Amino acid sequence: MNRFANLESQGADRNLVRPASSLWILGTFAFSYVVMLATASVDILWLPDLLALTLIYWSVHQPQSVGMTIAFVCGILMDVANGSVLGQQALAYVTLSYLAFTLHRRLPWFDLIGQALHVLPMLLLAQILVMLVRLWFDGLWPGWIWFAQSVTGACLWPIWSMVLSLRRRESAANI
Repeated sequence: MNRFANLESQGADRNLVRPASSLWILGTFAFSYVVMLATASVDILWLPDLLALTLIYWSVHQPQSVGMTIAFVCGILMDVANGSVLGQQALAYVTLSYLAFTLHRRLPWFDLIGQALHVLPMLLLAQILVMLVRLWFDGLWPGWIWFAQSVTGACLWPIWSMVLSLRRRESAANI
C-alpha cells in the first residue's frame, strides 16, 4: 500500500510548476515594453497591448511577485512614452492587475480559450478607462475600431501565455 502512495506522490511532483525567476519576469516586461515602443509610431489601432497581456499573465501566475506597484510603474512608463495624460495608462494597468489578481485562482482552471474569454472583458475595461480619460481631457472619440485592440489581445492570449510559461515548464522539467 505504501508503494502506491510513493508512486502517486512522484506523479504529482511532475505536475508542479516552479515559480519563474525574477530575471525572466523582468525580461518579459522589458521585451513587451520595447515592442510597445516600437509599435507606438505605427498607426494601426488593432495592435494588441502586449504589456497589458504580460501584466495579466504575471498577475495571475505570480501574484506575489507582480502586483499593482509594477502595474503602476508600467503605466507611467507607457504614459511618458506615448506623451499622453500622465496616469491614464497607469490607471488602466492597475485596474488590470487588480482584476487579474481577483481571478488568479480561477483563471488557471480554464483552458487557454476559456482564459482568453476572461481576458477580453479585462482588456475592454482597461481600454474604456483610457478612453474616458481621453474624452474628459481631449473630447476626441477614437472610434469603434479602437476597441479591436482588446479583441486581438484576447486572440493573442493563448500564444503569449504559452510563450511566457516556457521557462516555468522548463524549470519544472529539471526537478
